[in-house]
Amino acid sequence: MAEETKNERSPFVDRLPELTNSKWGGISKEDGEEIVEAIFKQGGDAISELISGLQEVDSGEDWQERFLLHQLAVNASAPARAKDRKILTKIYTAAALGDGAATIRSFLLQQLRYVAGASLAPELAPLLEDGDPLVLDAVAATMVSIGKATEPILHEARKSSRGHAKVAITHALGQLSRS
Repeated sequence: MAEETKNERSPFVDRLPELTNSKWGGISKEDGEEIVEAIFKQGGDAISELISGLQEVDSGEDWQERFLLHQLAVNASAPARAKDRKILTKIYTAAALGDGAATIRSFLLQQLRYVAGASLAPELAPLLEDGDPLVLDAVAATMVSIGKATEPILHEARKSSRGHAKVAITHALGQLSRS
């Protein structure tokens, strides 16, 4: 019988109310900002702890981690949060480039769309060769979010791409040509 592993959860998830409706538990903007500020104040370890709480199968059990990781990305996109954005981008990128589950890497790439600048595109380029369609779609969408500066990277990646990768990259280039 397979051994069940239990991840310890970040103490920040306990600060979120239970889900009571289709919105994120009705947390107030002020309370949410307070939690985000506390996470940023604690630094990279707190962010990494939230990432380690993500489940491979998005069954809803890790909704608090996903919510907080999303809120960190949204908040870090503010111009005044350049320092936090740099830390967050580094951690999300490292996890996306890692050997974790494609569902988790894809989620983190989706969050990078809020904070990634053109300087991050070359670092994400290896993911354009990833074998998982979820990761390919997410990195292609992130490249589109970064903007036209990613076109040379996408053109180069398309030369050797096959199958789903070629489709995702071609689609991304198409979106960039319309912007």
